Amino acid sequence: MNSRFLLYSFVFLSGFIFSNVQFSQKDILNADEAFVLSSMILENKIFLSWNIQPGYYLYKKSIVVKAGNEILEHNHIIKNESKISDEFFGDSIIFKDVLKVEAELVHVNLSEPQSIEVIYQGCAEGKYCYPKILKSL
Repeated sequence: MNSRFLLYSFVFLSGFIFSNVQFSQKDILNADEAFVLSSMILENKIFLSWNIQPGYYLYKKSIVVKAGNEILEHNHIIKNESKISDEFFGDSIIFKDVLKVEAELVHVNLSEPQSIEVIYQGCAEGKYCYPKILKSL
């Protein structure tokens, strides 16, 4: 009886201690360091570029470009694309290293105040997935 209690206590405590390890690692970058975003607007186009740090990736389906309430169609110009099987999102296409996106501002009047927003989400491989990130440009 005493050895069984000791065994259960050991299993419980080791599970508790090691379950918190992934969240206490100091080598996980904050989102702005992991996914360095730069943007430029020229005439009627917006150009977005992410420098994605090694060991991190962005989900393709999470990238949204909005002007006001309108979701803008965008093209992936430069990409390092691969497919993964994700425990939360299932089969997903991800981007690593560098991603460049172009979106046309067809129905957007830039002479009037417009909020242009970029939404994206990514992960540190095998460690942590960030909540959706929203940047106003």
